[in-house]
Amino acid sequence: MREVARMPLIEPHWSLRRELIRSTSWGGFAATTLWGCPTRKYHSWLSLWRDFRRYELLPQMQEELHLREGTFLLTTQYFHQKLVWEGYRHLQSFRAGAVWKWVYRIGDLSVEKSVYLSPTEPLWIFRYRFSAEVLFRWIPLWAARLWHELQTEKAQVERQGHTIYFPQDIVLNFESRPSPRFIPWPYVYEGVYYPEEAQRGYEATERLTATECWEWRLHGPGEVVIALSPAGRPSLSYELPGERLFHQTLSQTLFTAADEFFLRDASGEYVIAGHPWFGVWGRDTFISLPGLTLARGEEERFYRITDTALRYLTSEGKFPNAFPSDYSAEDTGLWWIWSIIQAHKLGLSAEVLWKRYGEAILQVLVGYLQRLARNDGLLYTEKFPPPSWMDAVVDQKPVVERRGALIELNALWYAALRFVADAASQEGVRWRWGLLARKVLESFKPTFWEKSQGYLADWREGSEVSWQIRPNQIFAASLPYRPISEKIAELIVDTIEKHLLTPRGLRTLSPADPAYRGRYEGTSVERDLAYHNGTAWLWLLGSYADAKYALWGDAAKPSLIRLFNGLEEALYAYGWGTLSEIYTGDAPHVPCGSPAQAWSVAEILRLAFILKVL
Repeated sequence: MREVARMPLIEPHWSLRRELIRSTSWGGFAATTLWGCPTRKYHSWLSLWRDFRRYELLPQMQEELHLREGTFLLTTQYFHQKLVWEGYRHLQSFRAGAVWKWVYRIGDLSVEKSVYLSPTEPLWIFRYRFSAEVLFRWIPLWAARLWHELQTEKAQVERQGHTIYFPQDIVLNFESRPSPRFIPWPYVYEGVYYPEEAQRGYEATERLTATECWEWRLHGPGEVVIALSPAGRPSLSYELPGERLFHQTLSQTLFTAADEFFLRDASGEYVIAGHPWFGVWGRDTFISLPGLTLARGEEERFYRITDTALRYLTSEGKFPNAFPSDYSAEDTGLWWIWSIIQAHKLGLSAEVLWKRYGEAILQVLVGYLQRLARNDGLLYTEKFPPPSWMDAVVDQKPVVERRGALIELNALWYAALRFVADAASQEGVRWRWGLLARKVLESFKPTFWEKSQGYLADWREGSEVSWQIRPNQIFAASLPYRPISEKIAELIVDTIEKHLLTPRGLRTLSPADPAYRGRYEGTSVERDLAYHNGTAWLWLLGSYADAKYALWGDAAKPSLIRLFNGLEEALYAYGWGTLSEIYTGDAPHVPCGSPAQAWSVAEILRLAFILKVL
């Protein structure tokens, strides 16, 4: 558990920058800032996943205290571009563990507000403890919308007894102790404003709907507990977990953070790519899977998520890039086989993996062979839709135009072929795919390497070639099956370290390149232009570490441990107790993008496993 004292807590530029995120595998979600003030349309105390989409239900609540001295608000909220409700001024401290806990003081009255989202059962609990007599009003400001939208009309929300009904066939059941008095409160709160959305160039204002005021009068010290559940009437006998203040190591914090990215439904278990705006993405799932599961000793979860993903594998051997039905990317299947290769590196038997997944692996490889392979054995792609992970698009054009033979696709392709040649149970299968692997190996160096450059091309199509220094070449050096010599691998790592390595990941483009953008800021177009043109990505450190370890063994360990330990200060700089998606390429490498990203957490966990510090 980590505590924040009053002085940093009441500083707007510090507290509003730190975001709290809680996600559960059963589909519950909550996100806000350290003030409990929503600054994004994705912030909500109560959100629920349904069919790969999230519904925002309770972005805010008006918490009102009536004392002899007057009326006071605990709530902090922007309206019409101004901070109108200023409950943060009463904050004394904040603690974050399994329970989010705020302490306020107004004169002689102390208020402890706790918010808990159960990781194991469908349950939210709000608890308010008061040190003295008070009349407390709690006015939920409802939305009934999808996560990427804003509420422009009055939300059609209605309470009947102990059930609250929403228009998307969503219901919330509740219990409260003591029972409240319900006062009709049929108001629409206009101009609810989200400054982060405005800063990103999006529509930033919506309407929230109140239907009732929930009121309690306490005649002395006491508490109010509100329990809500989408699955039956909740029990008030549920006790919030007790916690004490202690310092968690980086590894322990990431171990806990990993649980925020799993999602279950009737069809299986999935990985959410990031919070608070990403969904279930295939590429992110497969890159994240080894670190989120096997590095934490969760072998059965690895199998469950893999088996679930296989239900979406098409007859052409393609996985969705965005579940359930977007099959536009070409690299997703190769990242799945990468996850199988990493599973073997992390201790799973090749024989067991082949027995479970050999048929599907061959289906994926045959698909690539038929769709993308040319006579030289390499894979070639079109530039649109973007075939690989550098996929930002502006005005229907890729920001980074990559076409032909992409370096990372062909490094992954070669490794997949070699894995089959080693792991397949049938001799004929091993021979056929091994033969293709040799053909790819013969073509790889002439396609991507020129001695005068000293590193690998990012892509090549005929006479056209990109010698921009990008991190995609690291996969040719990091995979267990390398299509390059050890000497070339050393030169790649040296180039990466000179141009791309930062304490927060690998830049996506060398600062020496005229196209480099070292800041990720501004409108959505400005940010997309920087996304893969200099912005640093934390997840790439996992493959960088693989390459270092493969080349230098334990001699690489001290520098990798320093890199790993340096991430501890990043844990509470943006997403609270987790790692963000990206960082600015320019120092001081400010966290940005998604505050909590699955593959960032996963690949640093896998790095911790490699370094034996987990």
